[in-house]
This record gives sequence, structure tokens and C-alpha cells, in this order.
Amino acid sequence: MRPAQRFSFVLLLALFLTAAGCGGGGVGRSAPAVPIVPESGVRSTDMVATTAIQRLRSYRIDADKVFVAGISSGGFFGVQMHVAHSATFKGAAIYAGGVYYCALDSVVTALVDCGGEGLYASTLAQSESYLDQQSAAGTIDHERNLREQPVYLWSGTADTVVKQAEMNDLQTEYQHYGADIVKYDNAFPAEHGWESPDGELPCGTAASPYMITCDEGSRPYDSERTWLSGFFGRLQPRNDGRLRGQVINFDQTEFGAAASNSMDTNGYYFVPPRCSEREGCGLVVAFHGCLQTQADIGTKFVTESGIDEWADTNNIIVLYPYAIKSSTVPYNPQGCWDWWGYDDPNYSLKSGTQISIVYKMVQRLIDR
Repeated sequence: MRPAQRFSFVLLLALFLTAAGCGGGGVGRSAPAVPIVPESGVRSTDMVATTAIQRLRSYRIDADKVFVAGISSGGFFGVQMHVAHSATFKGAAIYAGGVYYCALDSVVTALVDCGGEGLYASTLAQSESYLDQQSAAGTIDHERNLREQPVYLWSGTADTVVKQAEMNDLQTEYQHYGADIVKYDNAFPAEHGWESPDGELPCGTAASPYMITCDEGSRPYDSERTWLSGFFGRLQPRNDGRLRGQVINFDQTEFGAAASNSMDTNGYYFVPPRCSEREGCGLVVAFHGCLQTQADIGTKFVTESGIDEWADTNNIIVLYPYAIKSSTVPYNPQGCWDWWGYDDPNYSLKSGTQISIVYKMVQRLIDR
């Protein structure tokens, strides 16, 4: 890219992202740190805040129980992760994301066609063509792995950031490759955000921290229960009390995370007590959206996602990688995951920088 072209590109991106939601707009509010402890056997209920960062360790995880989830930029990225490594990830839960390679390596397409400006134009045909090409070339795992894999989708009828038509395309795409749509929640009057019973904002609110709660009758809806039961089968009851597991603060830099690829120095993972002792635990990798970085909302994505409460009683480890904002190159002022190529033109392939970094974390966890 010539200097003049690069300047125009960055200027255009700045203008778009300043005005756009792209995973949530507005100014992030401060949040208390999640209780973190080193792996010492201390219960999560007895945790105290600490800056100690631990080395990610390995567990005996069932290879058939590894899944991915994400919201907005993390939803688009979650689809990329799932498709690129469909031999590893056995299903996906996607909130307000879109089709694989939706942006077609263009920030303008990402914002105008896929979301961010609340606009939409289908890139489904191009997405499937690219997916087929990369599957045949071996730059992603073979598309046949997607057959019969469980997929959960969420799209609010009031989402002004990622239009429901984009999620409809994602449903069509997954069905095209034979995935099993366990449920498509598309009837709630929800704005842009991750839905859980622990979200602090009303269903129709679009504001930081983009963690919302929607009602089903007189009770909060539990979308996590829906997709976790679709992935893992019958669940033990959710722990609505003091969690027994640990939230561990871990080092992302040993896997290659750095400011140069817009990834934070540290992330988090939740470990139920029995997963340190037994085989057959599950794994969910959960990706936050734009403006849900630690700088924006602390660790509210961890504490309000509603995943750990189910994971605690059902022997599921939950990995929360973190991206960061960047005002230089790579230009990522809202702390989004790379789903349009701001960091790497191979961003949607197995060789993509962020995909490779997160996949190394997964390999460590599953002891491979």
C-alpha cells in the first residue's frame, strides 16, 4: 500500500470507527477487577484482587467438547475461529456476528455491509466461495467438519449495529454446510449486546458494557443455558451462589500476544474444581466485542457473561482471551478482534496472527 493510500485508508477507518458501534459504541465505564487468584486451591468465593499473572496450564479436556462463542467483533471472529479450526471446535454460539470472511478484507465492507454502521448488504455468496476455496487449499480445516456440529445464534430485533439480516445470512451459511442450528434466538427486542441473566443493562439498551438481560415472561432469559445444553446435553443446575471454581489471570504474551497485533498482555480462564482432578472436562473459548476490553469495562465480560455459573457445576473450562485498543498500526481504536484485516491479510485463516495466538492457548489447555 502506497503512503497516500495508507493515509486515506487510516483516515477513512478513523472516521468510520469514531461514529460506528462495531461491537458497541459509546464510552466505556470503569469496572471492578474480577477476583483472581493463583492456582492454589483457594475457592473463588475467597478470592482477592491481585495483579499476579499465571502461566496457562494444561487439563484433561475431552476433544469432543471444545466450543467457541463470541459477541459482535468477537462473534465474527468466533465464526472465523470455528471455520478455520472446525476439526478442533465442535460448535459455536454467535451473538450479533456474521458470515465467515464477511468483510472481504475491507474495513468499508465490514462497517457498511456487515455491521458497525447499522447497514447491511449481503456478502454470503462471496463468503461461501472463499470458504470453499480455502477448504480445498487446506488453509482452513475441511468444511465437511461443520456437518452436524451444533450452532446457536442470537440476534435482537432492535439491534442497530449488526442487522438481523446479517445473522440470517449466517444461519443460511451454517445450514449450507450441514451444521445443526440448535436454536436461533431472533425474537427478543434486544439491542446490541451479549445476553445473560447477569447482564446489567435492560434488553433494549445499547450502551457500555454491552451486557444485557432480556425477559422471558416474568423471568430473565438464560441464553447460555440454551446453547450449553445444546452443546453438552443435559446440564446440572446453574450455580447461583458462591462459585467453587477459580478465575485465573494468565499470561498471553508467551503465545505471541503483543501491542503489535492488538492483543492484551493477559487474559482469564475459569476452572471448576473437578477439572484439576479429572478427565473429560469441556472447554468454551469466549470472545468479547469491541469496547469490551479490560481498559473499557474491566472484566465485566467475564463476570456478567453467565457462562461460569453453568461451567462451575458442569465441569467446563472457559477461556477469555483479550484484545486491546490501538491508535497506531495496527489501527484498532475500539479494541475489536481482527475480522476485516487490520492486522493481517490472512486474518480468517489458520495462519492468521490472532487466530494462531488463540489456537496456541487452546492447544495448551487441551494438553496437545
